[in-house]
Amino acid sequence: MQPDNEAFAPMTDPLAADLMSARLAAIVESSDDAIISKDLNGIITSWNRGAQRLFGYTADEMIGQPVHRLIPKDRFDEEIHILGRIRTGQRIDHYETVRQRKDGSLVHISLTVSPIKDGKGRIVGASKIARDITERKQAERHLASLVEGLPAAVFTTDAEGLITHYNQAAVDLWHCRPTSGAPYWRGSWRLTGSDGGPMPDHECPLRQALKQGRPVLGLEAVIRRQDGTQIPVTHHSTPLRNEAGEVFGTVNMLVDLTERKATEQQLHASASELEHRIAERTQELRTSQERLRALASELTLTEQRERRRLATDLHDYLAQLVVASRLRISQLIPRIGDPAISSTLTQVDSMLDQALTYTRSLVAELSPQILYQFGLAKSLLWLGEQMKQHNLRVSVELGGTPFTLADDQAVLLFQSVRELLFNIIKHAKTDHATLTVSVDEQQELWICVEDEGVGFDMADLTHPGDPHGKFGLLSIRERMELLGGECELSSALGVGTIAILHLPLGQTAVSSSANVQQTAAHPAGSPAKDQAKTVKVLLVDDHAMVRQGLRSILDSYTDLTVVGEAANGQDAVVMARSLQPDVVVMDVNLPLIDGVEATRLLRREHASMAVIGISVRNDPQVKLAMTEAGAADFLPKESAAGQLYDIILRHCPVASSAGGRAVAN
Repeated sequence: MQPDNEAFAPMTDPLAADLMSARLAAIVESSDDAIISKDLNGIITSWNRGAQRLFGYTADEMIGQPVHRLIPKDRFDEEIHILGRIRTGQRIDHYETVRQRKDGSLVHISLTVSPIKDGKGRIVGASKIARDITERKQAERHLASLVEGLPAAVFTTDAEGLITHYNQAAVDLWHCRPTSGAPYWRGSWRLTGSDGGPMPDHECPLRQALKQGRPVLGLEAVIRRQDGTQIPVTHHSTPLRNEAGEVFGTVNMLVDLTERKATEQQLHASASELEHRIAERTQELRTSQERLRALASELTLTEQRERRRLATDLHDYLAQLVVASRLRISQLIPRIGDPAISSTLTQVDSMLDQALTYTRSLVAELSPQILYQFGLAKSLLWLGEQMKQHNLRVSVELGGTPFTLADDQAVLLFQSVRELLFNIIKHAKTDHATLTVSVDEQQELWICVEDEGVGFDMADLTHPGDPHGKFGLLSIRERMELLGGECELSSALGVGTIAILHLPLGQTAVSSSANVQQTAAHPAGSPAKDQAKTVKVLLVDDHAMVRQGLRSILDSYTDLTVVGEAANGQDAVVMARSLQPDVVVMDVNLPLIDGVEATRLLRREHASMAVIGISVRNDPQVKLAMTEAGAADFLPKESAAGQLYDIILRHCPVASSAGGRAVAN
C-alpha cells in the first residue's frame, strides 16, 4: 500500500496527531507489501513486516543501513536515478526492477516511490512500496515461451498502437524487426484492404479493438512487407485491460495463409479440372444416352414401319384379293344349278371368309391401320376393345378436345400404352384398367393408364435383371423423354399402379372442333326423284379388282347405273361435282384423300348425295368415323354382294319405286 503524504503534515491537535500516527503505523505494519522509508542519502529509516517477509531482513538489521544493501551491484545506478527524481518532488509508479534478498537470491518487484515532506513542506526522504511480482514474471516468462513457440506471429501493443513485444514468428513473417516507436501498420509493414490499397487506420483490426474495447477476430487481410511482397493473413486482435478494466494495449496474432491459399488454389484448380472432366464425361454419357435413345426410338419406328408395310401389303393385296374373290363367288353361287358345285363354292366362300378374318387379325396385330387413318384417340378406343380378347376390360375416357400427332409420336405413344396394358395383364392380377386421354388448356397431352392391381415397389425399377417387366417401364420413360415428354409412374404394393404419359403438343396439333363436321345421314324420307330415272352410283376404291367386282354386282340391277369409278379420294370429290351421282360407294382407305375426309367434303358440297362407306376392316371405330363424316351407312366389302343393293334402296327409294330387278348375264 502507499501512505498518503498528507498524513505526514503537522496537525494542531496533539491527540489527533497521535491517533493518526498510530493508525498509519498499524496500516503499514499489517500490509503484505514491503513498506520502507529512507532519507535522501538512502539510509533506511523504517521497515515493516512485509519488508521482512520479502527480503529476509528484520527491522533491526535494516534500519540505519543503506538501501544499497538490497540492490544488486549491477543496478546501483537505479538508486541514484530514483533519489534524484525524489529530490525534485517526482513520484515513481510501478517501476519494475530486481532486488536481492538476505540469502542472496534475487526477487522481481514492482516499486512505487513517493517523496516525504516535513512540516515546512521540505522533502526529507522517500517512502517505498515494494510488491513481489515473481510469480507474475514467471507466468510472463512461461507465456512468453509459449508465445515464442507458436507458429503464428504474435505481438502486443500499448494503448497508442506501438509494438511492445513480438515473437520470432512475427519477425519471420515481417522479414524484419519492428521499427522502434512506430505504429506497426506504418513502420514495419502495412495492411492492405480488399481493394488492394493501404487499409485506413479506422478499419485496422487493432485500431478497432483499441477503440471499441472488444476482440476483432478472424479478419482476412494482406500485409505488404517493406520489400513489396504481399502475404495473406488472418488477423486476430484482443484488447488488454488492467485491474481497473481500462484498455492499456492489445495482443495480436497473424496467421500466415500463404500455404492455405496455395492449397485452396490447387484444390480449386483441381476441382475445376475435375468438374471440367466430369462435364466432359457427363456430356459424353449424355450424348451416348441420346444416341441410344435415338437408336432405340429408330428401331421402334423401323419396326413399326416394317409392320405397317407388311400390314399394308396384306390389306391392299391379300385382303382385297380375298374380298374380290368372295364378291365373284357370291355372284356365281345363285347361278349354279348343280347343288354339289354350289356347295363346294359355298365352302370355298367360307374358307375365304376365315382367311379374311385371319388377315384382318394379322393386320391389326402388325400395325393397326386405325392409328394412321383416324389418329391416336380412336386407335386407343380400338385398343381398349382389343384387350377384351386378353380378359382385360379397359374403360376408355377421351377428352373433348381433338388433337393430331405426327406418325412417329402417335406410334410411340400407342406402343407405350399397349405395353402398359399388357403389363397389367401379365403382372397386376386384375381384370380391369382405366385409360384416360385429355388435352389441357396449355395444349399438353395427358394419357393416364391406371389399375387397382397388386402394384410393385418403385425401388425395384432400377434393379437389373428384373423379371416383372420393369425394363419395359424404363424403356417407356426413355421413349417419352426422346419425344420431349415424360412418363410418371406411381405404385406401391397392394394399391395398384398409375402411369401418366405427358407430351406438350405443338400449336398446330390441337384441332378446332369447328372443323369437324358431323352431318346427319341423308334421311330416308327425302323427296322422291323422277320415277323414270335410275339411281346414279359413283364407285370409289383404289383396287381395280374390287371396283370390277362391285360394278358387276350393281350392273345386274336395272334401276342402278354406275356413272363412274375413282381410285382415290381426290378424284372422287372432283368426279362427284361433274357426275352428280345419287350415291357414292366410298372405300375408307384411299390415297391422296382418305374416305373419311372425302365423305366430309362431299356431304358439305352435296347435302342430298348419299355416301355408303365400305372397307375390308369392320372395326366399330371405322364405321363411327364414316358416319360422323356424314356417311349414310357402312358395310364390310365382303358383304357388298348381299347387302349393298338393299342399302342403296334404303337411302334412295327411287330405285325401289322403279321396280329394279337383277339382269341375267
